[in-house]
Amino acid sequence: MSTLYVSFKGNGNSANKIVRSLNGDKLFLTNSYNGLKKDIDNINGIYNSVYMFGLDKRLKGTVRIDCVAQKGDVCLYSDMDSDSIATKLNKSGIITDLGNIPFQSLCNDAYWYMLRKCNCHVVFFHVPSIKYITENFIEKLKTVL
Repeated sequence: MSTLYVSFKGNGNSANKIVRSLNGDKLFLTNSYNGLKKDIDNINGIYNSVYMFGLDKRLKGTVRIDCVAQKGDVCLYSDMDSDSIATKLNKSGIITDLGNIPFQSLCNDAYWYMLRKCNCHVVFFHVPSIKYITENFIEKLKTVL
């Protein structure tokens, strides 16, 4: 079993840049609600963990680990040890917060469908825009993952 790294399509997207730099299986999601659902439904591999990345323009040099996704009245929770990942990121110099309130967005939908689809550890990272992502930031993130 292996790891799957996921972000949305778009070369100017910081999350996409991070995923392209990682070693392992990658999935680049369509930037639409129907498209991302289809992309996730079509996953055939068996993974022990899935690391998902999305852009949050409100972040500036920090990372938010989302612990829950919500669709309608149904909340799905990550069973990944988010506290441990946050501690490691903080020790590496990347300020990290845990998010427990799902925002209605493409990222939330992608996370919800992935949590529903995969019988493995899934976690979603929101990262800042490209102007706040340095090669050093990416290397620190890669070291923790």
